[in-house]
Amino acid sequence: MSAPTIVAQRPVIYGDKQLTVSTIRIAADYYDTVIFDNSADKRHSGMLLGDYVIDSSSKRAPDRDAAMENHREALIAAREETPRAV
Repeated sequence: MSAPTIVAQRPVIYGDKQLTVSTIRIAADYYDTVIFDNSADKRHSGMLLGDYVIDSSSKRAPDRDAAMENHREALIAAREETPRAV
């Protein structure tokens, strides 16, 4: 089995949000999209943003097209939504 490969990674800096949306390929039919908190104090870690718990949850996809759709949805949530308590 090969090491995970970054498929797409985008920073989102807006207001007090310093996030990264990352999608990696783990295996031929396994992609994961995650939202990370890049702020020094991790102020949004563990908070809900879209369908994601920042720094804690991921969304799995079976192929690259579905993974890119997850990535796009996560970017929209990161840009437009306010993190909220779980």
